[in-house]
Amino acid sequence: MDIKKILEYQDKDKKVINLERKLSSSEDLKIYQSMLNVAKDAQARSANLDKNAEDVINEYNSLKKAFEDNQNILDNLEKRDLKNLDEKAIQEIKEITNKVVSNLNYLEKKIMAQADSVKKILDEFDNTKKRYGVAKAKHADHKQKYELEKQKLEPEIQKIQAELKELEKGIDKELLTRYKAKRTDKFFPIFVPLRGASCGGCMMELSKAQIEKLKKNGILECENCRRYIYLED
Repeated sequence: MDIKKILEYQDKDKKVINLERKLSSSEDLKIYQSMLNVAKDAQARSANLDKNAEDVINEYNSLKKAFEDNQNILDNLEKRDLKNLDEKAIQEIKEITNKVVSNLNYLEKKIMAQADSVKKILDEFDNTKKRYGVAKAKHADHKQKYELEKQKLEPEIQKIQAELKELEKGIDKELLTRYKAKRTDKFFPIFVPLRGASCGGCMMELSKAQIEKLKKNGILECENCRRYIYLED
């Protein structure tokens, strides 16, 4: 089996893979993608803070209303004339007054706590907004740099891919099908020479029977790394 053409194809395809790896490992790509995640997280956090703020403000308004109601009760009690009331009525008024005062003290503490919660939410919202702004700016900057890098490399990639298309015309269809079935960034090279008695990819030693099969068929799929082993001239 003549595999010279597929080896030529593989050598040229290696250049495409290297260029694609260069793009995929670009620091600008990594930064702009990570900044996109930061921006999305900040947006989600802002939405969550909006909901928290709404809940806290509603609770604050509810506490404030309760405080005002109790304060009105206390004001009305203080205005009452106690001269014509018997001891029992006076005692009842005192108990109500003490209860209302206790309620007011409790509500005042709760209101202060809610006010502090509002302040914390506003501070966090402000920090989140700043993080979003920084992430958005970095995202735009590094995306632009990545796009410029991509624009420089893509014409070269397209040129080689066009050359690969031409080469395909002279390659055994079975070999080309096998090649494309295994062509991934993490699986390269696909065709490797026999090195002594071992696979030229993973260096696993072949048995005598396997070597005989290789000599007979021209190529042999390695049982370990699944690459295709060939005999060099």
